[in-house]
Amino acid sequence: MLCTRQRVCLFASHLLATLCLFTPCSLCAQRLVFAHYMLANQDYTADTPTGATNIASYEREIQQAQSIGIDGFALNAGGWFKEPRYIRRASEMFEAAYRLHSGFKLMFSADMCCSNDAPDILDMVRRFANNPRYATICFRHNGRFVLTTFAGSSRGPRFWQQLRDDFEHGTTPSLVPAPNALAPAAGVPSSAPLPVFLVPSFFWGGETPTPDDIVNGIAPYQHILDGAFYWGIAGVPGLGHPPDQLLSSATYAVSLHAACKLYMAPIAFQFWAANANRYYEYSGYSGMRALWMQAIQTTHPDWVEIITWNDFIEGTYVSPINDPALYPGANDLGASIAPPSTLHFFHSHRGVTNLLSYFIQWYKTGRQPILEHDTIYWAYRTVLSIAHQPPINLYGPVANALYITANLTAPAEIRVTIGTSMQTIALPAGSTDAQLPLTSGPPPEFTLTRANVHLMQVVGDDPIVATQPYPDLYNSTGSAHD
Repeated sequence: MLCTRQRVCLFASHLLATLCLFTPCSLCAQRLVFAHYMLANQDYTADTPTGATNIASYEREIQQAQSIGIDGFALNAGGWFKEPRYIRRASEMFEAAYRLHSGFKLMFSADMCCSNDAPDILDMVRRFANNPRYATICFRHNGRFVLTTFAGSSRGPRFWQQLRDDFEHGTTPSLVPAPNALAPAAGVPSSAPLPVFLVPSFFWGGETPTPDDIVNGIAPYQHILDGAFYWGIAGVPGLGHPPDQLLSSATYAVSLHAACKLYMAPIAFQFWAANANRYYEYSGYSGMRALWMQAIQTTHPDWVEIITWNDFIEGTYVSPINDPALYPGANDLGASIAPPSTLHFFHSHRGVTNLLSYFIQWYKTGRQPILEHDTIYWAYRTVLSIAHQPPINLYGPVANALYITANLTAPAEIRVTIGTSMQTIALPAGSTDAQLPLTSGPPPEFTLTRANVHLMQVVGDDPIVATQPYPDLYNSTGSAHD
């Protein structure tokens, strides 16, 4: 039996002179949530020769992600052969997932920005999908191994069609061992045929493409791609006009589903391209909420991908790390930010981690979660001045603001104290976003009361200063519940 979207697709196929038969759709399939994982980044101490430290740390991160409802990681792999750390860390990540045996899935996001070519992509997938130890950990959709990307449209349809053919027919065999990998993944990988499910993130028309950009981008890939992922973070969610990525995401969903293709939508907490001097204001958790609500109520993507779990350089990370600059293993952050500018530059995003579970449950079930506890989440920049040389291009309603999201079982009041400054805000039952003016001072203190009864009192992590040599556009976040 066909589901509603499949019947619509079959009808549309006559109008478009295309054929799409029995294509799975989001109304029939399980909704899944992934997080983009930067294999080049670490948030823990330097590794040991046996990989024991990394494996244990990857196990911890998998458990953190799985505890909030994330189903798997999309492993960002750059220069696969050019930078052997990628192969090493991928083998450690797969080993961690293998040892946990918790059903957590891994897939590759081939990063096409720089040096990856067809042999790199073939090797990274074959090395694990054709490995008896790790094959079951590789994410498959309808029996086909899922491959996504960052960029890659510049290679053109012929490149991606040939890549599919090589995977599915076992041609262009992989011949290179990887002695730096853990032993189970170190040899020459098998080139046995692999069915693939290709869901790339191509920048058709740029970062916030128009409907024409997306439709024209999909057209030459109609028989090559199984779906697409929109890398929609360089925008201001809910702005209502460009650069609001919600507009592009909506068109992606309509265009892909009309073509009977799978759509994977983006979820992001914030975006600061620190190495490109541009910042997009997400207003605390409001922007992330807008992305989630569009996915839940309007676009109904088959999957979503959180961008990112651990991209510290762009501040998009949602992992609950306190400060990756404090860890020797985090030195892969890149040359654009280096000590001493990294000292106390990053902040915990545990508030994001905790809030994600609420939206993930809502997305997966289609029902707004019933609140059983009172929880408050906060986010703020720790430096009021955002002067910087060279100047940073700012997009959206940038303000010196303290952002609060409250998930309340009943109406309540939140009092915020920063030094001698005190402000109180009344909030209704349910999940609500609010903001208050932010002033310099010690870490904010939050007090939640209802009917003059104190329910909780908690203090943020970081003080707020008027200015400092290095601007802070990464949010310090936290949360507390009764």
